[in-house]
Amino acid sequence: MTERHAPISETGLAYDVFAPLWGILELAAVTASGMRPLRDVSLADFVGAHRGEVDGILETVRGIGDFSADTMSIFERQGGWNDGREVTPEYLMMYSGCIEGYPPDTDDPVVLRRMVRMGGDLQTAALMNALVGTATVRGPGLAEAPGLVLEAVRGAGALLGGDGEQVVRDAFRMWRVAHLPGVLRPDAPAPPAVKDRLRAYAHALESLIDDD
Repeated sequence: MTERHAPISETGLAYDVFAPLWGILELAAVTASGMRPLRDVSLADFVGAHRGEVDGILETVRGIGDFSADTMSIFERQGGWNDGREVTPEYLMMYSGCIEGYPPDTDDPVVLRRMVRMGGDLQTAALMNALVGTATVRGPGLAEAPGLVLEAVRGAGALLGGDGEQVVRDAFRMWRVAHLPGVLRPDAPAPPAVKDRLRAYAHALESLIDDD
C-alpha cells in the first residue's frame, strides 16, 4: 500500500519562515536602539532604515521557496510595522524562549541584552530550520538552495548586529543539534525520503560553511 501524506501548503511553509524573521526584526530593532527601554524602540523606524536589507532577505526567501507574490505579501501585511505595532515584553518573552521570568524587567539593560541574545540564537536557528524544510520540497534544488539558505541567515545575522559569517556558522550548529536528530533517528516518523533529503541538505550546508 502506498503511504499517503497531507499536501504541503505554500502558505504554511511561508509562515514557518516569516515567523522567525518577524522575531528577528523586533530583536534587531532593540539591538539597534542600544538596549534602550522598549517604549523608545520603533519597529517601523528600524524596518524603514533597513528596507534594502530586508528586501534582499525576502528576495532570497522567495527564491528558496518559489513563493508567489501573494504569498510573499503576507510578510509585509502582517509584520505590524505599518500598523504601529510596538515591541513589548510579551513579544520578547516569546522570541527569547522565556529566558527571563514574567514579567521581565526590560528597563534593565542586562535583562534586555540577555533576552535579545537568546532570541537571536533561537530565531536564527528556527529560520534555518524553516528555510531548509522549505527547500527540501520547493525551490531551485540541492545545487542552489543551500547557498541561498546561508545567504538569508547571513542577512538576518547582519540585521541583528552580528558578524554574518559567524551567525551562519552558529545557526548551522544550533540547527544541526537541536532540530535534526529528532527527525533523522531510525524511530522518527518522517518518511525515509524526507530523511534522505534533510541529510543531503545538512551535508551540503556543512560543505559550504567549511569552505568558508
